[in-house]
Amino acid sequence: MLSWLGITNADETNQTERQFFGNVKKKTRIIILLTALLALYGVKSLLTYLIPDSYLADPIVAVLPGTVGVLVSVVYVLVAERLLQDNAKR
Repeated sequence: MLSWLGITNADETNQTERQFFGNVKKKTRIIILLTALLALYGVKSLLTYLIPDSYLADPIVAVLPGTVGVLVSVVYVLVAERLLQDNAKR
């Protein structure tokens, strides 16, 4: 199911498992993680601005901006890591 991320059973492929951000420079990793933090903060701020204050009084709605921000940043890191791994193999 997650084979597009390179997550497969090592027994089936007869390969060693690849390391997350394995052959990417440290500077590139730091830039990716810092931009993920910026994306998290940006999405959280945008949703907090767009959602009226009266709705933010509800505890369930109040956690939505942070939750969506975390999900966006995690997907960003996973996709960026996969693209960098693919480019490093070429």
